[in-house]
Amino acid sequence: MTQGRIGVGVEGPSDLKFWRKFLHRSFCGRLFDVRNMKNRSRLIRDTPRLLDMFRGLGYSGGIIILDRDKNPCTAHLVEEFDERVRGEFQKPLEQRYLQLCVAVRELESWFLADREAVLAVLPDASYDVPEDTSIWGAGRLRELWKQQYGRASALNKINFAEAMATRFSVARAMKHSASLQVSWDRVTRVVEREP
Repeated sequence: MTQGRIGVGVEGPSDLKFWRKFLHRSFCGRLFDVRNMKNRSRLIRDTPRLLDMFRGLGYSGGIIILDRDKNPCTAHLVEEFDERVRGEFQKPLEQRYLQLCVAVRELESWFLADREAVLAVLPDASYDVPEDTSIWGAGRLRELWKQQYGRASALNKINFAEAMATRFSVARAMKHSASLQVSWDRVTRVVEREP
């Protein structure tokens, strides 16, 4: 029986590691089917298929989590989806089966919004969170990673995302990320919907 389960589409393997663990930790008793679409373009292209699959499996709703990257605004990002998906995203929030959550600028900017979690995972790094972390992304995280592991060490986004899943606090991070505030409201709308 899949009723009450929620489908989630994400861009890549680090997103999969984080969201699979974090969503189940955040909403005990709810089931999430997190699908890694391998990259941003494929996630956008295959969202109609995900929408049909989630509905066909009887899931109570769906969530697409995407980085804004270099798009000037979320409205331009929505235009990248096919017409049917755009129509879904244009419905009033309470009527949407599928919610779009956009990390401005990228998922790493949401991670960086929780200073306590960052320093728990990278205790040797020196980090003060800015008012709004949308100015930063993976580049700032690479700097912190190097402080922790040395110059030669490349950022392992998958390991970092997995470690953050057990430390990250939305309540702390929302204070420094407007896009996380909006997105978390959309996630909770899907979760709280009657199955």
